[in-house]
Amino acid sequence: MKKFRVEVDGEEFIVNVEEIGSEDSAGTTVSTDTNAGSSQRTEPKRTVKKAAPKPKKEPQQEMSAPAEAGEGDVVAPMPGSILEINVKKGDSVNKGDLLVVLEAMKMENEITAVQAGTVKDIKVRVGDSVDAEDILLVIE
Repeated sequence: MKKFRVEVDGEEFIVNVEEIGSEDSAGTTVSTDTNAGSSQRTEPKRTVKKAAPKPKKEPQQEMSAPAEAGEGDVVAPMPGSILEINVKKGDSVNKGDLLVVLEAMKMENEITAVQAGTVKDIKVRVGDSVDAEDILLVIE
């Protein structure tokens, strides 16, 4: 029988370990305190269970690339969250008008119109997270 001192989460245990080679082996004695004389006797286990194999991970599906921005598409210059949308579908806008407020890295970024026209489609909603180059809205 071998005696080991084991520390688990700052608590010290003295463990007596006996190799089990046959059916008539005694058992294992565990003392949970170095100063206490109390000990616990446990019978050796007769069956050995093998751990179940870990399931294989499914390969992740690739995210589709952002749609190619066409002329009139207003794209996000950086990843962030949409805080405000200041236009509606069908509104007329002039070059430089505020369209969307995008929060990125705790800063509010104003996205303005690069051309005059009419808002054809709005692709995002307030609260949406967007990546860089995602289309926010379309101006005709």
